[in-house]
Amino acid sequence: MVKRTFIFLILCIGLYATGGAETIITVEKARDLALEYNRHYRTAEKEIDRSRGEIISARAGALPQISLDGRYTRNIETPAIFFGDQKIPIGLDNDFNFSLSFTQPLYAGGKVGAALKVAKIFEEYSHEKVAEVRSRIIFGAESYFYGAMLAEENLKVLQSAYEQLSYNLQVVEKYFDQGMVSEYELLRARVEKMNLEPQLIAAESNVILSRKRLKSFLGLALEDDIRLVTDNTDTVMISLPPLDTLVTFALQNRPEIRQARLQKRGYDKAVRIYQGNWLWPNLNFNTTYQVSAASDDFKLGGREVSKSWAASLLLNIPLFDGGRTIGEVRKAKTDYYQASLAEEQAFDDIRLEVEQAHDNLKMARRSLDVQKETISQAEEGMRIANLRFESGIGTQLEVLSAQTALTNARTNLAGAVYSFRLAKSALKKATNYDF
Repeated sequence: MVKRTFIFLILCIGLYATGGAETIITVEKARDLALEYNRHYRTAEKEIDRSRGEIISARAGALPQISLDGRYTRNIETPAIFFGDQKIPIGLDNDFNFSLSFTQPLYAGGKVGAALKVAKIFEEYSHEKVAEVRSRIIFGAESYFYGAMLAEENLKVLQSAYEQLSYNLQVVEKYFDQGMVSEYELLRARVEKMNLEPQLIAAESNVILSRKRLKSFLGLALEDDIRLVTDNTDTVMISLPPLDTLVTFALQNRPEIRQARLQKRGYDKAVRIYQGNWLWPNLNFNTTYQVSAASDDFKLGGREVSKSWAASLLLNIPLFDGGRTIGEVRKAKTDYYQASLAEEQAFDDIRLEVEQAHDNLKMARRSLDVQKETISQAEEGMRIANLRFESGIGTQLEVLSAQTALTNARTNLAGAVYSFRLAKSALKKATNYDF
C-alpha cells in the first residue's frame, strides 16, 4: 500500500518537473505568440500579397505592351522561280528578321477599369479577411489557454482530494488499531482512496494534452516546457454598455460585415466586366519597327538590309460568341444576388451572436458567484466533519460525504471560472469591442 502511494505521488509530481528552461505563458503572451507564429494567421496575411498581385495584373491591361522579336533562318535549299527553262534563285543562304512592337490599349469597353476596381476591392477584402482571422486567432489562443488552465485546476482539485483521503485513511487506520472502528470502515477508506487514482491519472494526461494543444496553436514546439500564469482579477465583472450599443458597434465594426459588402461590390463590377465582352468595341494602337536582312556569308551591307516602320489602329467589335458572354453575365448577376443575401444573413448572424454572447456572460457571472459561495460552505463542512470524526462523535460516512461535496464544489468553481473567462472572450470576439 505504501509502495503504491509512493509511486503514484511520483507520477503527480513528475507533471511539474522540468528538464530545462520553461517559458511563462500569460493570456496576453498567448495572444501575442499566436499572432506572430500561428500558421493559419500567417497564411491569411499572405492573401494580402496575392491581392496586390491581382492589382498589378489588372493595371497591366491599361498599360502598353512592348515586345522584341527576332528570327534567323538558314536556307538549306535556296528557293527559286522558273522562267521557261531558266531557274532563278530568289533567296540567300541566311535570313535575319528583327521587330520591335508597341501596343497601347485605347478603349476596352470599360473592362480594364472594372478589373482594376475589382482588384482593389479584393485587396480591401483581403485586409478584412485578415482582421477576421486575427479575431478568431485571439479567441482561439484565449480558449486554449483557459482550457489548459481548467485542466490544471481540475488536477489540483483531485490532488487535494487525494491528500484528504490519504489523511482520512491514516486516521481510520489509527482508530482501527485502537478498536474504535470496524474493518468495513477501514476497507471503505482504502477503496475510496484507490478509486480516485484512475481519475488522477486521467487528469494528469489531460493537462499534458491541453498544454500540447496550446503550444501547437501558438506555434511553439511541442517539446517546449511552459508554465501557465493567470491573474485572478480577470474574473471581476466588467462594466458593459447596453446590449443595443454592443449590437450596433458589432454591425459597424465586424470584419465579416465589411467583407460581405465588398464581396457584393466585387460581383457588381464583375457583371460590368463580362458585359464588356459583347458589342463593346476594343480599340488598340500599334506601331512596329522592323529590320530584315539576308546574305550568304553573314556580311551585311547596305543593300542586304531593309528597314520598315508602321503604325496601326486596331478595332474589334465582338458580335457573336455563341452565347458565352450571356452565360457569364447571368452567372455574375447570380453571384451578386447571392452576395446580397449573404450580407443580409451576416447582419442577422452577428446580431444573434452578440446577444447570445452577452447572455452567456451574464449567466456565467451568476454561476461564478454561486460557486464561490458554495465553495466556502463546502470547506466549512469538511472542517466540521473532520473535527467530529477525530473527536469520536462523527462517522466516516460524514467525512466521505463532505469530501465528495467539497471536490464537486471545487470542480464546479473551476468550471465556472473557465466559463466566465471564455464567455468574456466570446463577447469581445462577437462585438469587436475591446474591454
